[in-house]
Amino acid sequence: MLLKERHIPNDDMRFFKTQAGKPYICTKLSSPIGYNITHDNGVVAMAYSTGADLYPDPPAYRVGVDVMLLQLPKRDTFSGFVNVFSDQLTELERNILLPPASEPPLSQREQLRRFFLIWTLKEAYTKALGLGLGFDFGRIEYDVPNDVVRIDGEAPRGWEFTRFELQNAVKDRPIEDYVGVVARYTGDDAPLERRVQAASTGGWLKVQDAKEFLSAAIRELGS
Repeated sequence: MLLKERHIPNDDMRFFKTQAGKPYICTKLSSPIGYNITHDNGVVAMAYSTGADLYPDPPAYRVGVDVMLLQLPKRDTFSGFVNVFSDQLTELERNILLPPASEPPLSQREQLRRFFLIWTLKEAYTKALGLGLGFDFGRIEYDVPNDVVRIDGEAPRGWEFTRFELQNAVKDRPIEDYVGVVARYTGDDAPLERRVQAASTGGWLKVQDAKEFLSAAIRELGS
């Protein structure tokens, strides 16, 4: 569908991958397309970038995305869940997730929202680098309440981060809440503090259910 929307014939594209195994698309006539795909439970997300504003560092084309359902594993507590990942969180992140008793307690939804925003940003950033699990997540810090990102204690220059939240309606089940983050390297010098922007449906964030997407794919690709 991406190729169809960009008027690229299937015969004119090829899949390639970096030395680390990250795939990208090359075409004969159009600019290369950097993309990343992720999924969790009932949601699949894709981020892509192309054109003149695509940072020219082939073959990586630094864009990454991650999405996760706001849900604890069965028979687990939030504090126990956080402790499992403690070595991949910074001290500030641990305090954001498990504030001291002197501060107002967080609702369970806000606890999960904060944790999974932190985690999806770490995932999206390393996916954009094309490194995945080869990068120490403890080097990445996301101050969720202030929407500020730091790498190795400093603002990541040239990076753009966008967070999003969405819901998935499942028949005969409670509505599922998801959060996700897109990371993209622009090559520009960033401000001293790189803030995470929020995206809403209707702008660059396009949301389709599976039935709607498959119907459109059959209609467009079959024509």
